[in-house]
Amino acid sequence: MKQILNDDWFLICSKDLNDYGESISRPDYKQGKWYPTSIPNTVFSVLVDNNVYDDPYFGLNLLKIPGYKKNRDIIASLQHKPKESPFKRSWWYRTQFIIDSSQQGQRIWLNFRGINYSANIWLNGKRIASTDYVNGAFRLYDFDITNFAIIGKNNVLAIEVFSPGPDDLAITFIDWAPGMPDDNMGIWQPIILYSSGPLALKNTFVHTRLNTPTLDEAELTIETEIVNTHDHTIETEIECIIENITFNKNITINPLSINKLIFTPHDFPQLKIRNPRLWWPYQFGKPELYKLRMILKTRDKVSDSTDITFGIREIKAVNNEYGARLFLINGKELLIRGTAWSPDLMLRQSERQDEIDTDFLINLNMNTVRLEGKFATDYFWDLCDQKGILVIAGWPCCNHFEKWDTWKYGDTNVAEESERSQILRLRNHASFAAWFYGSDSPPPENVERIYLEVLQETHNSLPRISSASHKPSKHTGITGVKMTGPYSYVPPIYWYDRKRQGHAERFNTETCPDVCIPIMESIEKMLPKNQLFVGSKAWNHHTGAGDQFNNTKKVDEAILKRYGRSKDLSDYSKTAQVLGYESWRAMYEAHNRNFPKATGVIGWMHNSPWPSLIWQLYDYYLNPTGAFFGTKKACEPLHIQYSYDDNSIWIINNTLEDYPDLKVFIKIHNFDLTKKFSTDLTVDIKEEERAEIFVLPGINDLSSVYFLQLSIEKDQITESKQLYWLTTNKDIFTGEYFWYHSPLKTHADMSLVRKMPRAHIDTVLDIEKINNTYYITVTIINSDEYLAFFIWIKLYNKNTNEIIAPVFWSDNCVSLFPLESIQIKAVIPGDATDGDILIKTEAWNS
Repeated sequence: MKQILNDDWFLICSKDLNDYGESISRPDYKQGKWYPTSIPNTVFSVLVDNNVYDDPYFGLNLLKIPGYKKNRDIIASLQHKPKESPFKRSWWYRTQFIIDSSQQGQRIWLNFRGINYSANIWLNGKRIASTDYVNGAFRLYDFDITNFAIIGKNNVLAIEVFSPGPDDLAITFIDWAPGMPDDNMGIWQPIILYSSGPLALKNTFVHTRLNTPTLDEAELTIETEIVNTHDHTIETEIECIIENITFNKNITINPLSINKLIFTPHDFPQLKIRNPRLWWPYQFGKPELYKLRMILKTRDKVSDSTDITFGIREIKAVNNEYGARLFLINGKELLIRGTAWSPDLMLRQSERQDEIDTDFLINLNMNTVRLEGKFATDYFWDLCDQKGILVIAGWPCCNHFEKWDTWKYGDTNVAEESERSQILRLRNHASFAAWFYGSDSPPPENVERIYLEVLQETHNSLPRISSASHKPSKHTGITGVKMTGPYSYVPPIYWYDRKRQGHAERFNTETCPDVCIPIMESIEKMLPKNQLFVGSKAWNHHTGAGDQFNNTKKVDEAILKRYGRSKDLSDYSKTAQVLGYESWRAMYEAHNRNFPKATGVIGWMHNSPWPSLIWQLYDYYLNPTGAFFGTKKACEPLHIQYSYDDNSIWIINNTLEDYPDLKVFIKIHNFDLTKKFSTDLTVDIKEEERAEIFVLPGINDLSSVYFLQLSIEKDQITESKQLYWLTTNKDIFTGEYFWYHSPLKTHADMSLVRKMPRAHIDTVLDIEKINNTYYITVTIINSDEYLAFFIWIKLYNKNTNEIIAPVFWSDNCVSLFPLESIQIKAVIPGDATDGDILIKTEAWNS
């Protein structure tokens, strides 16, 4: 039996009760007026769902909620709760469930996957755990409730939850967004009811090791724990099945004990797999997965069984000759191209949202996602396994997790058990690539030693890095990574300039040029009409925390000084998309070129936890930004690119395939489209090669803004095509350095693009619907004599005129020279629209 207890829950504040856990958890308790809900769900989320509060994500509504903490200058979302906060009190979750009579004689278990922060747990009038033990947002708990459970009748589970305080090892959103008034207190991960016989299997793990570089053999080591819940010795047979491989072992389990069992290739030669199907990250190959079924029998009767999905792969992370942390997957060097993911600000969970978030990772051509202190759902991890997305996870920065000097009694134990819980939970995932056991800084020696001991015990081959920064640690030394910023606007040249601390070198674990302003349709959804202007109170509310990020002034300045004054908010948003495209494209391209001196970059961020104006490649409403499409372009499997520092042209091969006889076309046009330079090349590119193929010559009489066209063809099929808009006047830095940006003395002037002649484009839309999915083909033709610059394609529901999202585009924000055409594909999930589809294509100058 296995049952997820997600439905038919009720919630109430303890101040509205005069009762205690013993009576609340009895089947005959008269419940009264509680808020109906399901779990996982935080307390505040339940109240919002029950219309106690207006949508906290719209406008300034969040400021009106009792208990909202207004001091956003503190870069951490856990602060002392105000006196009027309803979340200073405990809250009760209550549900009822029936255990089928067929489970008579079985052991009954309750598994808690995440409670924030501490709790008293009651079942059928008995307290099965108290806050002395149940504390820590990231801990998992497994309780044998056999002696408290009622078979065949109603059981009542009541959980009194207490919120975290500033000095707790809890969940925070740091400076990403305002914190929720309840600090995400509640049951934020599932609760699972299951049964076993007298023996139970726990913590089964498949460890894989590869023969590199031949990749022709893998060795599997399987470990598991067997729990004997009885007070006498039990003889048992354990059977393991992996596809057509079967083996078993007879063992004796001592009474009331936990026995660790390890199956090695030495004892079981079947665990040596010839010519295994390997798990590869995206763009390197197929992410193959296997299944292990383990069955535990006593007297020919199944006592317990478990199914484990795993991948055969070997992941290493070493510091290379340049001092950069280099990841090797199955012996192949990998440039980490990733983004940092965020859950919903109220920790609301949705399998559909997990599918969209991971689909966008693939659509962006990412191979990695980073989870900082938000470890997502089990389903999210399953999707990463299936899609070939590496996951780098670790503790959050800035909150109590990093304030080791102020840790109170018990915090060290909570930290240790939190790490143990999460590693045991995640270690079977083929996608699990590395663990940051510190965040912005490495932990002190005593804490680091504890973390490392847990890792050695639970997953000794998992790459572990002491922090996301370059700071060395006592036990593991130099990290080979850095987090030197920036986090706000910098121009494309920044990433190539060795004088800039954030330039493309080593592994930058979190960085971006920001410029993630949403499209106008999304801005109108998040702000009321009277606040629809840059710098309004509501506008700034939907940014980040701290003086550096609680406004968009750096982006505003860049738009004004690089592209000229915007005529209105719609024009501001449109200009931000162009600026975001060129800024994010340059960040990833610089890392492309500089590999292996630069071994990875994590864009800050993938998505936003709520409707936001910063740090997102697509917004809360699932609409991509210009930054999204610039990133997608830079991370193509086979890519041609320009270097802003030395005018070199490079081809980047992000795959394990060779590409012989590539045709390369390079053209430069003045602003009026007169051709100033043109050349064709034929080149051969090996797997994972980065090749400088040409350096642009000096050209006289260039206009202040000019255009560089680059393209690659293979067998007359375009593999990569790029347009750069460049200037003869350059960006010049002041020489000052701030951790979040590098100020400019002079901005490159692109304002001439505002004077482009209007271009007319024709569009043909073809729609095919297969199995509730729409497959879109858009053909765009520039029938004019002028450049059609930065063409944005949007799809709308014809009945509602609402923009359709999500849409997964093969390309967007393209530019077409006179008489050029392009065909672009898109996929729309069936649940994204229920009406006819209308297309709108708008060039910058149409």
